[in-house]
Amino acid sequence: MSHDLYPAVRRRPRWCAPPWPVSALVTAAVGFSCLPIIVSRDLRGTDDSFLPTALALTTVAGVLAVQFLVDRRFRDQPPKVVAAGALAIQAALIEVLTQVDGLSLASIMYLALPYPAVSWLGARAGVSVCLAILAWFTIRFSAHKPLWSAGPEDLHSYALFALAIMLVTTTALLIRREQASRRHAERLLDELGTSHDQLVDSQARVAELAAIEERNRLARDIHDSLGHHLTVISVQLEKAQVLLPPGQDTAATAIGNAKRLADQALTDVRQSVDTLRRDRAPFVLGPALRSLAADLQVLPFELELTITGDEHRYSGQQLVTLYRAAQEGLTNVQRHARANQVRLTVELGDRSARLTLDDDGIGPPITPGNGLRGVRERVELVSGRLTLLDAPGGGTRLAITLPRAANGEA
Repeated sequence: MSHDLYPAVRRRPRWCAPPWPVSALVTAAVGFSCLPIIVSRDLRGTDDSFLPTALALTTVAGVLAVQFLVDRRFRDQPPKVVAAGALAIQAALIEVLTQVDGLSLASIMYLALPYPAVSWLGARAGVSVCLAILAWFTIRFSAHKPLWSAGPEDLHSYALFALAIMLVTTTALLIRREQASRRHAERLLDELGTSHDQLVDSQARVAELAAIEERNRLARDIHDSLGHHLTVISVQLEKAQVLLPPGQDTAATAIGNAKRLADQALTDVRQSVDTLRRDRAPFVLGPALRSLAADLQVLPFELELTITGDEHRYSGQQLVTLYRAAQEGLTNVQRHARANQVRLTVELGDRSARLTLDDDGIGPPITPGNGLRGVRERVELVSGRLTLLDAPGGGTRLAITLPRAANGEA
């Protein structure tokens, strides 16, 4: 059973899921915004040397390459050592850019560092990187032109950079918080869906137990009332047969018929009571299979039993079908397979149950017997499938698959 609660929250539509992490997209946007500046400067420049432009392009490409390599390999969760190393390499490349072009392009490229720092290393590390960048930029800016002697335009540029670096860091922190909240909500929804499934299964089990209790109550009432009265009637009719005077043939016949019908009615009542009380408790597959395996310990083959999953997901009819299949399969192995090793595996999954019985005997029979035909009919009644084929490595494999029906009912 699957209860997908609020699918719009749990699954992001494909059209709004970016192929790359947001940190990679931010770095790409920052890097590509530098390219027109580099090219336009080269076109306006009077120096014929292409080396500064080539170095600037190389450093920008290096920053982008480091970002995309890490994101392609680890997405948003690289190891701390890898993340710190990647940020250090990017910072070194930006420092090379400052040596080539000064602080103009570097002030743009520095904006690419806070977001991956927050995404890779966490909020505290991201804020620390932001403060470190701002402090380092202030030192480099003051070395070029002290703040107290800088003109309005220079102070305006410095203020814009400080505002931009804080804005990028704040945005990264908000996006990280939103992603964490979304992951937490998805985890809570998954837990809620699991709890809902368990609650539905428990309700089905409680309903089954209530039905069994009601049948037992009816059986007691029928046995104590109707059964008692029929017994008294039968005894009285038997006494009437004994006390009837001779020569009353018609009366004797009537009394005999009445007693016969009373005895038949009493037999029917007892059969009905037995039917009502037959399922006093839900069938439990695990202990039944272990008991079956324990009974086979004296046989000339070793049996390995493995049971996984939760059988409460399946109805009593499905569990009984699996048990009867295992019982018939082991009986056939005992009689015909001449096996030394037998492995019985039961997997009770979320969507289907699978029983596999492998042996290392002489192989599957040419024509299945009545027992296997009966098992196949049982399996088909619960919409399952039975296959009998050669096992890997020799022998026979009996495989049964049962789909899990809605509400655990076959």
